[in-house]
Amino acid sequence: MYVRSMSEELDLEDFQWGADVPAVRRPMRLEDPSTLSLYPPTFPVEVALQTAPLPTILESYSISPAQWEALQVHPVFVRDLAAARDAVKKHGASFKLKAGLQAEAMLERIWEMTHAAYDDVPPAVQADLMKFIVKAAGLDASKEQGVANQATPLSIQINLR
Repeated sequence: MYVRSMSEELDLEDFQWGADVPAVRRPMRLEDPSTLSLYPPTFPVEVALQTAPLPTILESYSISPAQWEALQVHPVFVRDLAAARDAVKKHGASFKLKAGLQAEAMLERIWEMTHAAYDDVPPAVQADLMKFIVKAAGLDASKEQGVANQATPLSIQINLR
């Protein structure tokens, strides 16, 4: 048995190969990956910057003391907090750090726009947003092409005497 959606199963024994089969469509509402985190991306940075006393920061993010205790041993949070502390130690509250946090916050809006109906957001805008996300994530080939172009060109010299 193959599951096509959460509520429908497809029994391959009854499947008519070669029959007209409707195209399998993606689910109507996909989960936005930018919301899959345990905490907002600004939280480790605020803890690292110590923008306020810790209880105040926890309260502003609606994080209980029990949740804070659990986060302190969670490997992902420990890594993110260490990275935030390193970034703050090296660069302080730099423009790059702030821009990165803003870009992270914009991911939800970009997701909404790329999955909006064509009447709401033109396809060209959706395509540009998709290209931007692929490039920002480093998933495009531009870096590999740049490295390949920097290689020393092959030079052959033939002397005919």
